[in-house]
Amino acid sequence: MLQQERHNKILDLLCQQGRVYATELSQALTVSEDTIRRDLKQLDEDKLLRRVHGGALPLQQESEAYRERQDEVDPLKKRIALAAIKFIKPNQTILIDSGTTCLQLAMNLPTHFNFTVVTPSPLVASKLMYHDNIELILLGGKILKSAVMALGATTNAMLRKIHFDSCFLGVCALHPNKGLSINQLDEAETLSTIIEQSEQVIVLGSSLKLGKMGTYKVCDSNKLNLLVTDSHSENKILQLLKEKGVQIEICTD
Repeated sequence: MLQQERHNKILDLLCQQGRVYATELSQALTVSEDTIRRDLKQLDEDKLLRRVHGGALPLQQESEAYRERQDEVDPLKKRIALAAIKFIKPNQTILIDSGTTCLQLAMNLPTHFNFTVVTPSPLVASKLMYHDNIELILLGGKILKSAVMALGATTNAMLRKIHFDSCFLGVCALHPNKGLSINQLDEAETLSTIIEQSEQVIVLGSSLKLGKMGTYKVCDSNKLNLLVTDSHSENKILQLLKEKGVQIEICTD
């Protein structure tokens, strides 16, 4: 087997399993462990996986401080947000998460029917103050300044008193096998609570966030109902998510 064929197989197995071990790869690909270690080293240097002792993991998704990016208007994130709007229906109660894509969603919400928006994000809330058709509920609690959102015990207690028809969550990292994850523990717990209270879980994430892992798990992939993403997302990742029961919506270019 040629080196490129081995690399492709290693990446396929990593996508399917969420972790690969050098000993198992050696047996599966009928090459020495030294060869596999060299392959993993090369793939790590090419930033296609994260080499760890005994094997490899998906790339770690790096966190960016949302408060440093809130004024950016990323055309791709706006397209993803616009593609999600059709899943909002009259008289629903929805939750909109913090993050730049969710902020774009908030800035483009429909104005021709009534519904309720609950959010942990003061920035999202500020965009909806003058929408007469939207009943607005801002969750309280400790503010995580990097994400500009309320979280923690007080926020979670409020969330448990509300039933959501749908929640719209930004994606830090989503892996078919490892699920939805993030790099802040308190934020992971708040997002988990939101998901527990929601009939439909809709996640908004570009291709750059797929196949990655964060430090703290939010939920398994099969807890998600719909992923809104872009056309650059890898087909093998999307297919594995579909097998977990996730509906895929591709935004227009």
